[in-house]
Amino acid sequence: MLRAEDLQLLGVFLKTHGIGGHLVLKLPFYTEEEPEEGEPVFVRIDGIPVPFFISEFRFIDDYTALVKFDETHTSEQASEFVNCTVFSEKHKFKKIRQKEDEGYEKLTGFRVVDENFGYSGILREIIEAPENPVMIIDRDGTEILVPFHQDIVKMIDHNRRVINISAPDGLFDLYS
Repeated sequence: MLRAEDLQLLGVFLKTHGIGGHLVLKLPFYTEEEPEEGEPVFVRIDGIPVPFFISEFRFIDDYTALVKFDETHTSEQASEFVNCTVFSEKHKFKKIRQKEDEGYEKLTGFRVVDENFGYSGILREIIEAPENPVMIIDRDGTEILVPFHQDIVKMIDHNRRVINISAPDGLFDLYS
């Protein structure tokens, strides 16, 4: 039986790519290893890591890859995975080198409060993507993805450990 501690974050699906069922995966680390065809990765769906088998995997750059599952043949099928976090078994990527520290991890555990929605959850991590970092906020077991952008993040209070945001209209409706 696979346990949560046996998994490591592989990344987040940011968007679909093309019409053939491909997804853009943003990785928070650098590795030269690739999952092999037929190898499972685990997509968190309703808080549960669900295995899916890779039919294609190729790097676009050091921190971005295109992924296609055996089950996805159209962009509509792939779109169901957008904004989902992806995990791999820890032993699959032994040569992982974390990205340089940019100070984001010191915000882990901060409460996130939206000016309209109110308490949004606890910041679990920030996935760094060039010009598009994304906050993963844990709200009672539900992952909420919010861009870490100057137009959204209004204030970070390090003393109170609070991040005040102004999320785009309708963002939190996606997670209710």
